[in-house]
Amino acid sequence: MKLSKYFHYIELENNIYAVYNSLIMDVVFVNKSKLDEIINISVDDEEKVKLQNLGIYITSKEQDEEALQIVKNRYDEVTGKVNIMYLILSSACNLACKYCFIENCTFNNKVEINMNLDTVKNAITKYDNYLKRENLEEGLIIFYGGEPLVNWDAIVTAIELAKELKSPIKFSMVTNATLLTAEKIKYLTENNVEIGISIDGPKALNDKNRIYRTNEKSVYDEVISKFPLLKAEECKFGLSITVSEDFLDQQDEVLDWLEHLGVSSIFYNLYHYTCYDENWEEYYNRASKFLMKSYEKLASHNIYDGRLNRKIDSIIDSEFKFADCGAIGGNQLAIKPSGDVCICHGYLKTDKYVIGNVNKQSIDELMDTDEIRFWKRRSTIYNDECLNCEAIYTCGGGCAIQAEALFGNRNEIDKPFCIHTKSALRWILQRSYNKMVENEKEVIKC
Repeated sequence: MKLSKYFHYIELENNIYAVYNSLIMDVVFVNKSKLDEIINISVDDEEKVKLQNLGIYITSKEQDEEALQIVKNRYDEVTGKVNIMYLILSSACNLACKYCFIENCTFNNKVEINMNLDTVKNAITKYDNYLKRENLEEGLIIFYGGEPLVNWDAIVTAIELAKELKSPIKFSMVTNATLLTAEKIKYLTENNVEIGISIDGPKALNDKNRIYRTNEKSVYDEVISKFPLLKAEECKFGLSITVSEDFLDQQDEVLDWLEHLGVSSIFYNLYHYTCYDENWEEYYNRASKFLMKSYEKLASHNIYDGRLNRKIDSIIDSEFKFADCGAIGGNQLAIKPSGDVCICHGYLKTDKYVIGNVNKQSIDELMDTDEIRFWKRRSTIYNDECLNCEAIYTCGGGCAIQAEALFGNRNEIDKPFCIHTKSALRWILQRSYNKMVENEKEVIKC
C-alpha cells in the first residue's frame, strides 16, 4: 500500500489540513499528527480502508493509471461537441474601453465590419442541422462583438429563423447596453434572450475606463437608465464586471455599490492579457483575493459571482472541471462577421487560427480540423505539470490567448490563472471545513 501520485494536502487555518486525491476530490480534514500518520501509512486498518476508498491510498500504480483513464474517458464523452456558438455580429463597437482585450490584442487587424444577413442565416441553419443530427438537446448562441447591438437586424434574423426551424438553439448576449431601447428589451425578453451587461462599478470608476468613442457622455448614466426597463419586462440579465486595477483600488466602494444595486447575478472578468505585461502576477494575486472577499460579503445579500460558483459547483456536483471556457475541448465555434470561423472569440480581429468559413463549409467539416484537435488536447489532463497540481479538479485550464501573450506559446500553461485556481480551491476547502465544524462532523465530502 502506498500514497497515490494524486494525493495532495493543503494547510488551512488552525493546524488543519485538507487531504484528498486530486482526480476524485473526496476530502478529509485532519490535524498535523494525523497527516503525518497518513503520509507514513501508519494509520489503523479501518482508516486504511477509508483512505483507499477516497483514492488516497493505492495498492499498485495501475490504480492511478485507471483513475486517470476514467477521467480521460469522461472528457472524451463531453468534448468535441458544439455546445456554444458565438455569433460575432460586428467587429465594431460604439465604446472605446481602455482595457478592451480585443482592441489591445497584439493581433488586432483594425478591421470593422458587420455580419450580413445571409451569413446569419447560414450559421443558424447549419447549427440547427448539426444539433438535430447529433441529437443534442440544446445549443447556445451568444450574440457578441464588438457590440452586437450595432447590428440589430442580425439579432432579429437569427431569432426568427430559429423559431421557424423549431430549433433547440437558445440565445444570450453580451452587450454594453448603451443601445438598448424599451422595444428591444421587450423583444429580447419575449424571446428568452439572457443578457450580460458590461458595467464596472460606480459612475466615476466605470466612466474612467468605459468611454464613448465619439463623445464625452457618461456611459454609466446610459447603462443604469436601462435597469428599470429591464426589470419592468422581467428580463433575465446579469452584470459582466471587469476587475481592473482601478476597480481593485476602490473595492470596498464597489462592494457597497453592488449591495444596493438590486442585481443578483454578477460575473467578474479577470484581465485577459493579450499583450505582454510584467504586472500579471501581482494583479492576479490581488484580483483573486478580491473575488473571495466579494463572495463572502455579497452572498449574504443573495448576490453571487458566477466565476467562483463554477469552481464551487464542480466540487459540490462531483464533476471534474475540464474547461473554464467552451474553447478548451473544442466545444465552441466563433463565427466572425465575414463568416470566417475560429474557436476562441478572442481572435475576432486577426486572421490567425481561422479554420474555415460558415458560408462555405458544414459544421462537421469545420470540426474536422487540426485547430479543433489542438483545443481538444489543450486540457489539464494532457499536461504532465497540470496532472501534478493540487487544483486540477477545479481548474479548467485558463486562457490560451493569455498564455501566448505572456509566455510566447499557446501550449504554455496560463500561469496567471493558476494563481486564481489555487487560491480559490484553498478558500473553498476552508469554507467546507468551517461548515463541517458547524455541523460537528468528523469527515466531510465537499
